[in-house]
Amino acid sequence: MDAVETSVPEGLSVARDEVTADELKALGVDLERDFPGSSAADFRRYPVLSEGGWFTVVKHQKTLRSVSRERGPLLGPIVLTSDGLDVD
Repeated sequence: MDAVETSVPEGLSVARDEVTADELKALGVDLERDFPGSSAADFRRYPVLSEGGWFTVVKHQKTLRSVSRERGPLLGPIVLTSDGLDVD
């Protein structure tokens, strides 16, 4: 059977930041108890849009279970070029 190639269209993407074991511990996650067999490399932090607006979440990537959810920036991952300008 021939291998089927799939292409991923180029476009917008959101960076998913790595999370350290110390950060997970600070969030109250005990890897041995809560996610047996997982490591800190299995978690990522990224913005998510939900019914309540943008949130910054930390999720276990294999199960998509959230371990942290905090209100995020107003426009999520979108950064306006006018942000940071000091207009008088």
